[in-house]
Amino acid sequence: MRPSVSHLAVLTLTAALACTSSLAQTAAPAKADPKAAKPAAAKPAAKPANKPQLVAAPGAVISAKPKVKLMTRDELRACLERQDGNASEGKAIEAEDKVMADERAKVLLERDAIKAKQGEIEEAEKALVAANQAVAQRFEELKTLLPKMSKKEQAEAKADYEKRASEVNSKIDPHNQRKRVFLAEVKAFEERVDSFNKRKDQLSDRADKLGDAQEAWRNECGNRPYDEADEIAIRKEQSKAAEKAAGQ
Repeated sequence: MRPSVSHLAVLTLTAALACTSSLAQTAAPAKADPKAAKPAAAKPAAKPANKPQLVAAPGAVISAKPKVKLMTRDELRACLERQDGNASEGKAIEAEDKVMADERAKVLLERDAIKAKQGEIEEAEKALVAANQAVAQRFEELKTLLPKMSKKEQAEAKADYEKRASEVNSKIDPHNQRKRVFLAEVKAFEERVDSFNKRKDQLSDRADKLGDAQEAWRNECGNRPYDEADEIAIRKEQSKAAEKAAGQ
């Protein structure tokens, strides 16, 4: 019986591994220092000694009018909570981005290892196919030569053919088993790549949403003046709530 070899399908590893990008963080706007040097137009109007000091976020221009509408404490609390939430999400995205960058490096190393193994299997298969073809060719030659040979020569020719055919056949099953294992590894790798890319896209979506949230905060909160005493009171409330939650 002639040995046969099934050809190895050429694998194309084209899974996209787009590099995760560093996420620019928008620094939380600090309240303006009333003592810091500023253009005259940016200063709040003078207030009697018993009035609260007005504090404006960077970029806010308070016109010199007798009355300035301040955010209510509830409005300021909502803005501070949004600011804190944006900052927390920014840190979480940055941390996940670093994890993704490390994972991407590992995936690329695994891809290179798979490509190397694929090359080895393909070369082994080429050699096995060539040996198989040589045995098949010898089989066809013997059809013509055997009738012309003596019994001794026929026995020797048949023995040589059987030996060569047996050697090829003994390599086919192990080779095909190695291919099956390799293809399973490739499938698992491609699934990991798909999972990586989905997580990368999800992280990108989170970064986009954070950018929108930061822009909305700048438009809705960043340029509005508020009473510094309200901010101090709110931060004390938040500190107490955090301590209480930690103690539970």
